[in-house]
Amino acid sequence: MFINFNGQLIDQHQPIFNTNNSIISSGDAVAISLRILEGKIHLWEEYYFNLMAAARIMRMKIPLSFTPEFFQQQIQIVIDRNALQNAQLQFVCYRILDEQESLGYFIKSISSNVSWEYNDEPAEIDVYKDYMINESFFSLNNILHPEENIARIYAQENEFADLVLINHEKRMARSLYGSIFLIQGNQIKTPKNSEGVKKSVLRDYFINNLKKQKDFEVIETEIFPFEMQKADEIFVLQDGVGLQSFTQNRKKTFETSKAKTLLALLN
Repeated sequence: MFINFNGQLIDQHQPIFNTNNSIISSGDAVAISLRILEGKIHLWEEYYFNLMAAARIMRMKIPLSFTPEFFQQQIQIVIDRNALQNAQLQFVCYRILDEQESLGYFIKSISSNVSWEYNDEPAEIDVYKDYMINESFFSLNNILHPEENIARIYAQENEFADLVLINHEKRMARSLYGSIFLIQGNQIKTPKNSEGVKKSVLRDYFINNLKKQKDFEVIETEIFPFEMQKADEIFVLQDGVGLQSFTQNRKKTFETSKAKTLLALLN
């Protein structure tokens, strides 16, 4: 598999960074995960503006050459060289600590030749209380959050498939791996943006499509963790991946049938 490293195609196993680089020493980067569907970039323009907004928040200097067309062309290079049809790609921008503090980037395939995924295997979700989401725009950006790495280890040690992250009001913000949704009857609830939802092109697209469905009422609102016990189903929307349903939270068990029907809305 080949990656696009600042316009050059190189083998994914080839070392490309040294220890003096800011992405290695401090995780100084922003990233997005996007989908390739039938050889085409899904929502590429929206992803471009999302990535550029994140870079500006981090005060990265964006070259004039980094246009929407450039963004699309660089991704297409990876698609063509690896003969990808349905895949998940990651586009990472990082700060180069030179005199100009220029912008570097690389694009890699995370999964190849697979379309949107739906997982309804037995999976437990729980609430993580050791740290709380800051609702500032830095926390909502697609950057490194070291606290979440610790939460991932906690999840692995306790055999949780995912964890609910809460904000300072002790309400649900998001999960470790994406945007969380609760289904009860014909109502689908998800935390509103101000609760600590991470910026996501796919989430916006998915919710817009949900609102067009006559079978469901979609509500973006404040949600306390205890409301999970009232839900019929719980699922997480993962950028670039698809939907993960959960079958258990503590002693509560959940169905998965309704969430599975929603996978088609990603297309």
